[in-house]
Amino acid sequence: MHPSIALWSHPRSLSTAVERSFIERGDFTVFHEEFAYVFFMHEQRAAIPHKNPQQGHPLNYPDVRQMMEDARAERPVFHKDFPYHCLDHLLADPDYLRGQVHTFLVRDPEEAVLSHATVHPGVTREVLGYEPLARLFDAVRELTGEIPVVINAADLAAHPEQTLAAYCESIGVPFRPEALRWSSGERGEWATWSGWHTDVAASTGIGAPARKYRVTYEEAPRLREFVQYCRPFYDHIDQYRIQLQLGKEAVA
Repeated sequence: MHPSIALWSHPRSLSTAVERSFIERGDFTVFHEEFAYVFFMHEQRAAIPHKNPQQGHPLNYPDVRQMMEDARAERPVFHKDFPYHCLDHLLADPDYLRGQVHTFLVRDPEEAVLSHATVHPGVTREVLGYEPLARLFDAVRELTGEIPVVINAADLAAHPEQTLAAYCESIGVPFRPEALRWSSGERGEWATWSGWHTDVAASTGIGAPARKYRVTYEEAPRLREFVQYCRPFYDHIDQYRIQLQLGKEAVA
């Protein structure tokens, strides 16, 4: 079996940009939020905009899991997902967790919550994803006895090459700087959730997000409460982020 790299994050974290880089590499089979089918389609735990289910796609946790595991017979797998999509299933499946190379990406909720509300005005605390992300982080750490790899979206936006190089080194994957650039456009991997990824579809590389939010904290005080709720979980994971070794030129 080839390795399987899991990038666990929360919505609006720049995680799709990391995924896009792994698509550009060409040496991984890449899966995009496949466990969302469990949460939104099969178990129907919440409503969400921009949903376009693909006919014949596996729906329940065992079948989605098996689809991605089967792909490892051919070549390495990279799958990006949000733990809230199936946290209870993951925590009850230690064999699957032991078989993954776990990595985590976080973004300051001060930015991520506004970004989320821009795409999903009806966002709820449940789908912000920070608490389930922290719970999975702790579970993986306890299960493996190791601290998982953590990167921060601010580092990724400001120093994409250094961040991805450090990320690849930490997971034992050769860094390919050419994969930091790509042709703009939609990807088939995003077909189910294409409305969520207009920014990265329009991009040609990793960079700072536009921050064109349709709402402010003054206009929607409940979003400020969401930030306060998410902050401790973000801080808990972020304390383990990779510390970049930046030269004078990169810092400037």
